[in-house]
Amino acid sequence: MTRARHEDVERYLAEVRRGLRGLPPVDAADTVEEIRTHLTEELAECGDVAAVLDGFGDPATVASEIVERRVRPEEGPCVPQASLGRRYSAWATDVVIGLGPMLLVPTALTFALLAGDRAGARPLPVWIQMAEHVAHWWLRALGYTGLTAPAPVGTGQWMLAAVLVAWAVFYWLVLRRSRSASVGMWMTGLRGVRLDDDRIVVRERDIAQSPPPLGAGRARWWILLAAIPTGCLCILLLIYYLWMCIGPFLPPRILG
Repeated sequence: MTRARHEDVERYLAEVRRGLRGLPPVDAADTVEEIRTHLTEELAECGDVAAVLDGFGDPATVASEIVERRVRPEEGPCVPQASLGRRYSAWATDVVIGLGPMLLVPTALTFALLAGDRAGARPLPVWIQMAEHVAHWWLRALGYTGLTAPAPVGTGQWMLAAVLVAWAVFYWLVLRRSRSASVGMWMTGLRGVRLDDDRIVVRERDIAQSPPPLGAGRARWWILLAAIPTGCLCILLLIYYLWMCIGPFLPPRILG
């Protein structure tokens, strides 16, 4: 096979692999290798890579049909959705890991600065600093004068906020939604598979074709030992931050 043909085949297989996201990695790899074998045999007979790939069909459609047959086989019952308890456990763990750093990291940094030798410094979490600036603009727009302007948000704090928001977006939209590779999904043995325009969450062992490793489909409840107290701390911090961020927006007369 020439280099150009090899690149076309690899590009086609990569698109199929993207469409198989949600299937167990071993099964997806086996499926891709099986398609590769068929393509190689067809190319050995035909030699026209474009005709062979067209004959196999659009890669996204091929992948969708494979997933459809796995979840809704022609013979036998359809794979059921995972139980609400498993899905909630996965979601709660992902909230802690995906959104928790937005609360925990600024708090830890604030305490670290307070513990350091910074005489006269008044460190605040970056979200409160931003809320102070917005509240200052809001109160000035309402006509209040003589307000003390808040200290400017440092470049490092802006960078920290950008990194935390980027992590949350990456975790929820890429790892959890697109690749089904979040910690919460792994913890409960779940996979998110896409059927046409629908996405369902199923147990990995229900759609696994190859024998999974021992314990692969079991829920890893031990991780909740760390997730539950961390989640409670995040809830308390969220309430505190909401009060600190919303309070300054209220006119002084309401605040007393």
